[in-house]
Amino acid sequence: MIDVRVLLLATVAWLAALAAVALAAKRERLPRALARHPLVLALSLGVYASSWTYYGGVGFAQRHGLVFLAVYLGPTLACIAAPLLWSRVLRITREQRLSSFADLLAFRFQSPAAGALVAAFSLVASMPYVAQQFRATEQSVRVLSGPGHEDAVGAVFCALLALFTAFFGARPSAERGREDGLSAAVAFESAAKLAVLAAVGVAAVVGAFGGAAGLAGWLGEHAAEVEALGRPVREDSGWTSMLVISFAAAFLLPRQWHMAFASGADDRALAKAAWAFPLFLLALNLPVLPVLWAGTRLAPAEPADSYVLLVPQLLGQGWLALAAFIGGISAASAMVMVTAVALANDSATHLLLPLARRTLRRNVYARVLWLRRGLLTAILVSGWLFYRAQPHHGLLVESGIASFVAFAQLLPGLFAVLFWERATRAGFIAGLLAGIGTWTATCLAPLLPPIPGIDPAWLDLLREGADHGGHAAGALDAARAAARDTWSLPTFVSLAVNAGALGLVSLLRPPAKEEREAARLCRRREIGPSVERATVASSVGALEERLARLLGREAAGVEVTRARIELDIPRDETRPTELHALQERLHRNLSPLVGPVLARAAAEARDPADDGRAARGALTEELRWLERRLARGETRLVGAAKELDLLRRWLRSVLAQLPLGVCAVGSDGAVSLVNRRLEALVGVEERDLVGAPLGRLPAPFAELFARAAAAASAGEAGADEITAHVGGRARSLRVHRAALDPIDARAASGGVVLLVEDRTEQRALEAQLAHRDRLAQLGRLAAGVAHEVGNPLTGITCLAQNLRAEADGAERDEIRARAGLILGEAARIEAILRSLLEHSRTGAVPSPGEIPRARVGRVAIAQVVAEAERLIRLDRAARHVRVEQACPESLVVIGDRRELVQVFVNLLANARDASEEGATVSVRGRIEAGQIVIEVEDHGSGIPGELLADVLEPFVTTKRDPSGTGLGLPLSRSIVQDHGGTLALRSAVGQGTTVVVKLPLAGAGAGAGAGAGEARRGQEAEP
Repeated sequence: MIDVRVLLLATVAWLAALAAVALAAKRERLPRALARHPLVLALSLGVYASSWTYYGGVGFAQRHGLVFLAVYLGPTLACIAAPLLWSRVLRITREQRLSSFADLLAFRFQSPAAGALVAAFSLVASMPYVAQQFRATEQSVRVLSGPGHEDAVGAVFCALLALFTAFFGARPSAERGREDGLSAAVAFESAAKLAVLAAVGVAAVVGAFGGAAGLAGWLGEHAAEVEALGRPVREDSGWTSMLVISFAAAFLLPRQWHMAFASGADDRALAKAAWAFPLFLLALNLPVLPVLWAGTRLAPAEPADSYVLLVPQLLGQGWLALAAFIGGISAASAMVMVTAVALANDSATHLLLPLARRTLRRNVYARVLWLRRGLLTAILVSGWLFYRAQPHHGLLVESGIASFVAFAQLLPGLFAVLFWERATRAGFIAGLLAGIGTWTATCLAPLLPPIPGIDPAWLDLLREGADHGGHAAGALDAARAAARDTWSLPTFVSLAVNAGALGLVSLLRPPAKEEREAARLCRRREIGPSVERATVASSVGALEERLARLLGREAAGVEVTRARIELDIPRDETRPTELHALQERLHRNLSPLVGPVLARAAAEARDPADDGRAARGALTEELRWLERRLARGETRLVGAAKELDLLRRWLRSVLAQLPLGVCAVGSDGAVSLVNRRLEALVGVEERDLVGAPLGRLPAPFAELFARAAAAASAGEAGADEITAHVGGRARSLRVHRAALDPIDARAASGGVVLLVEDRTEQRALEAQLAHRDRLAQLGRLAAGVAHEVGNPLTGITCLAQNLRAEADGAERDEIRARAGLILGEAARIEAILRSLLEHSRTGAVPSPGEIPRARVGRVAIAQVVAEAERLIRLDRAARHVRVEQACPESLVVIGDRRELVQVFVNLLANARDASEEGATVSVRGRIEAGQIVIEVEDHGSGIPGELLADVLEPFVTTKRDPSGTGLGLPLSRSIVQDHGGTLALRSAVGQGTTVVVKLPLAGAGAGAGAGAGEARRGQEAEP
């Protein structure tokens, strides 16, 4: 015997070890890669193997033969069906943030009543199974230390479990990620019980039989008993029904659902667990038969449920018996803790919180936490009390089998969720109530204490079947007892009644609209919640007000801010698509805290102020939401939906590459679709455009698009052309408009499509061609004028020269003076004709740096400016101004020196004529982006804005005196362009004019580098 104090100390030490593992994982002291490894999920699913497996599996095998294998083959079949069942369930629970099976059913049938019924039933159905764990713990204490102490150890065990589970199971609402602490602790206990049970199996073979050969000899001597083990399987005495209920239990038991779907597992981890979990169950069951045979040989009169502890004790291996006890404590504690956590969450979100909404408005996080802790404690104590009230007869596994049959009643509902859209909430509730009634009468009632005068006679028959085999003495008795299994009839009758009621009631009345939409979500026929079903708030503030009704203002503000940060949505957002996304995120974030039913009710509470806006453009908003989900890849599509999405992506690519800007406006007046060209024109990204009303677009597009959309809606197709300033540049835009036909009966109109054509470059090309045409005409005119005027002018000049040379007599001086005037005017006429001919040259524009002249070479800009300054000073009659030059000597271009001097003579003369007497004209030079930039700046009268572009055309001048011909600037621009450069003007009336000349820098290696350095020094010297 082992002292009870040693057992109690071992219990406390083991639970402390589990707490240490859980705390290390929770605080990330274990490597994250280890805590979240897929094999940890597989081991945590090993919570399926409770004390039923650890202790009761041997007794079950003695009484029912190889039927005990069905308990583990059922989960294996469930894992094989993982792609069909588990993966679909994981997708739905992850997308909708559903943490339990009750949440899933409440969402699918859009019924809080369905969720509450499942939560209440799960609570009742789990009590026999939880009680089984306390029974197994106290029985193990009685086996190892004798009777008299088991009650105290059971009470201490219950209290310790309550403390552990309350601390690690009722996690704060902010920790909505993976439950690494609880998962790691459960995985650790699974590994421990596997190791201990394997050690007991080895000890049984070696100690009781002397090795494998001895076991084989013993089996040969007892061939009849070995053959009897397989008889229940051959006769299907409970085999098929056990496969069914264990298949359902593999993922419908609260603890299994919690570890598989509610603790943050992903697809990769679940896929690996689908093969690792069956291997774990196989390894766990290998020692069952050797321990059974060893116990039958060593202690045939003892209950088989105690063989795992008795065999090591009878073999004199006390340490192994103590380890086996710890393994049993591990199996029972893990099952009880995870079940309590799952049931507490269900009870809180579906039974208590809907009735206590007012209490959540103050300090909601702390109140929900303590509510769950209270529920955890109550569930554990209730399980212990249920055990104390039981009559304690029959095999240890009988209570677990009753729970297995109970949770099999959820199987028709699961298949309806995943495969049958026609199922209704009324059908599900009717079917489940029928199944619950049948289960209560056939499974639960036999476990309860007898009530004299009330128990029907057939319950006594069921109890008789349960009593057989408690002390079975041989394989033949076991075979006879196996024929009277207590679960086949309840299983098939309850499932038949359940499924029949679900199907019949569902067919009597069609599902409601919201049920159909939820069914499509579960069947992958729709990628997101319908906008018609969800009432989208008008603003972030309105959404926060909705939440405040449930959570209070402080918690509502925290949750809205968190969701906005996750989605990068500003506080002043009003676009329905973005608000819908925010609403969905809030629903998902709040589901672990208050449950999906309350979370959706809070996020989608109807606001009368929003009803009218929601009714307008519902289809348009739904299409925008659909496009958002598809573009972000938030849902994986399969089959025809995937092919249609590929077509959608191809069409979007074609649309994106169009050279025209495309803007689709919905019937609600908000932007529904844009392409890249429109993004570039408007200067706003697509994510900020889609869903925005036209009035929120930047100027001038808001007014332009609104006017075009209104015209298109009125049936006025066509195009408008305007000139607008976009990004500081004048652009010529043509906006084509057309109304779209409705594509759905829900839409009053299909909206409007606008095509924006940027004709700026085309207009510039047209202007350039017109300018060239004018130059060509001017050239022809100039040639004719030069020919017609030149000959007489030559004669006039010759006569004037002769007259001046031959003049004599008293009037000689006067004649010479007048002849000089004639020659001067003739020279002026000749200069005008020469300028006219020079400006009107036509031909191809050379590429930058290519000068079509014979007189080209390296020309220093500083020297050109200095020479031009000297030339303008020869005009004595002109105003005197001071020219400040800041052009480094190293600024060198390749060009015609004479023509470049002419350019700066014209520019300096214009600056002089526009300035006051004694004013300053600045000439600055620098290198910028591989070009020489020269600025000629005056502070004169300036050029009016309406003439700024025209002054570069021939014969346009702002000078009031007749000396201005209007050819200086056009000629200068022509020369600069011939040199591969540009000439531009900046001017303001009353402030002056700056002429900016850009010329290619001569590629002279070091000289260019020096020029750049001096240019920078020139820039630093600028006023």
